[in-house]
Amino acid sequence: MIRQTTEAEEEDFSFYWKSCLQPEIKDLTQILRYISFYDAILTVRQCVTANKEEQIQIEKQSKKKIFDLIVLPKFEILESEITNDELIPLVDELRKEWEKTIYVFSNLYKSHEVLFLGKEREYTLAINRVLYSDMPEVRRKTLILRLLQDMKQQNKSTYQLFYYSKQNPWAASNLNEENSESKKFYLSLIEEWKVDPDFDPNQISSLKDFQSCLEEIPNSNQKIRILGFFGFFSDYGRFTTKDQTSFSQTNQTRVRFIRQTLFRSHHFQKRLENILISCKNSVQSVKEI
Repeated sequence: MIRQTTEAEEEDFSFYWKSCLQPEIKDLTQILRYISFYDAILTVRQCVTANKEEQIQIEKQSKKKIFDLIVLPKFEILESEITNDELIPLVDELRKEWEKTIYVFSNLYKSHEVLFLGKEREYTLAINRVLYSDMPEVRRKTLILRLLQDMKQQNKSTYQLFYYSKQNPWAASNLNEENSESKKFYLSLIEEWKVDPDFDPNQISSLKDFQSCLEEIPNSNQKIRILGFFGFFSDYGRFTTKDQTSFSQTNQTRVRFIRQTLFRSHHFQKRLENILISCKNSVQSVKEI
């Protein structure tokens, strides 16, 4: 459900995947393509031309890449690190903008997303580098201001693209049809998650609340675009149990670990919390009309 790969890209991947003679690397790229198709195709291409020693390195790098991509870097501002009186309010504003970026705007439909949590990870790493690297405070302030401006502009662009663009993953011709397809997709994933043994039991209640709320939103309301929850479901819904039935036993075990990690993450919890708030606000607005 992220940006569709082209037929030529799929053919390239299939060619290199069949040509790679290292079963472990082939297994790992099956998982990697769910997270980052382009990392996956680069990996199988390298596999084809690599010697035995290089293939061992590719295997290690692939495992690390998968782990790095599913674990969102933490953003914890250590109070003892931020002592400059001029920077304290700026860092506080930075934290608030960061929270909006990764918990709210990440849920809006992003038509060209090619990497799982790509923009969120990029900003988190950039902020951590600015806050905890040794540098003059004047330069740190300049970089913080630049990051703030960049995030605000990015969020504004995401918002405008979502609300004013007619792009949608269903190629639907009108909002009513788009809302129907969006709701169908969300509800099917919710039903799957509710019986999924890997889903965090502590989140079931919130998930059911969202399901009930979603069902209250009429598809025909021209002021509500249900696609606003798509980012959340496309991110976490890419690892569905039915998609992995043909995987090797080793890969199925790996996917279970990935899914358990994601469902129990703070990031998942906060994003679910935000789409639930947004959904309830939408329902309330319908009642007030």
